[in-house]
Amino acid sequence: MKVLKFYLTFFIFTFLLLFISACPDNENGCKIVDGSGIPDIDYIYVPPFGSFGNLRGHVAHVNNCDYKVAVYIFVASGWWTKPYWDNPLTTINNDGSWECDITTGGIDEQATKITAFLVPNSYNPVKMDGGSNLPSELFENSVSNIEVTRTQDSTFRTLSFSGYEWTVKTSENPVGPGPNLFLNSTENIWIDNQKQLHLKVTTKNGQWYCAEVISKENFGYGNYIFYLSSRIDQMNENAVLGLFTWSDDPDYHHREIDIEFSRWSNPNNLNSQYVVQPWENPLNIYRFNTELTEINSTHIFIWQKDSIKFISINGHFANPPDSSYIINDWTYKGQDIPVPGNENARINLWLFNGDRPSDNKEVEVVINKFEFIK
Repeated sequence: MKVLKFYLTFFIFTFLLLFISACPDNENGCKIVDGSGIPDIDYIYVPPFGSFGNLRGHVAHVNNCDYKVAVYIFVASGWWTKPYWDNPLTTINNDGSWECDITTGGIDEQATKITAFLVPNSYNPVKMDGGSNLPSELFENSVSNIEVTRTQDSTFRTLSFSGYEWTVKTSENPVGPGPNLFLNSTENIWIDNQKQLHLKVTTKNGQWYCAEVISKENFGYGNYIFYLSSRIDQMNENAVLGLFTWSDDPDYHHREIDIEFSRWSNPNNLNSQYVVQPWENPLNIYRFNTELTEINSTHIFIWQKDSIKFISINGHFANPPDSSYIINDWTYKGQDIPVPGNENARINLWLFNGDRPSDNKEVEVVINKFEFIK
């Protein structure tokens, strides 16, 4: 009987010891970080734009075992779950620290915004795959959140054109528009001896590369004037030239106002359009055909609080000498006129749907000058 009691006691003691060792205790596993207080999340280290380091942070005033961190990055005009779709939550250590790999694919290193939410274990966060807005439920279900904005550093190519500084877009992975690959090589984008900007779609090692420049300055309301020195009416039907504004902020449909030249892969299509986003609204788009009489043309949109006026002109004129010079014009007074924010002026030359030119020839456009008049 004594032997039975001994083995029973030994068994219970061993079981309890194993159970306790398997469960994290307050000292080594779970604890309320930094004592009681209002839950908080903060960044300890944000990797610079263009780098591949991990995001590191700290939480306070929560039990680390009851909460996790949901991280999202904004890149290529959309929000993405990090580190992975099938692993959307980051564990918190008992000292409140946490670490997340935010460069797990695509061009993640070029993310311009990083947002982290402190959420309870019971919450299954929304998985983002390029949506333009973070849903409100993330904010409603988190006890704290933080966002940081990153800017491009000096390692990215810039150039001076028409008195302004421009950043050259680059991506070795397909991104919008298109999607396409973009190259910041001087073979794709350069300034000539006449101080004109050249954009060129090139092919290299079986890949096609497009070109885009982005003004560093935000202009807002005013006259955006693009002086072209190319026969844009003769471009390959798969090529697209865009003269436009764009903001990474999704408000007001990214504040996108477009003048675009393309036949959108159909040689029988009209080759020009003026657009105030969203283009899906038929009242927000005006299509027409451009037939140039010379190599030079001017294309303008005048962004005002209550209207956006578009005009295309034969020759280089900020104002046409008379109506015979006008290729086309259109005034928009609809409900989607954006309010100025952090938009940039942009010029790009790309391939519709990422399809190579139908004649397999490289495409080049020359922009003689860009002018902004307040």
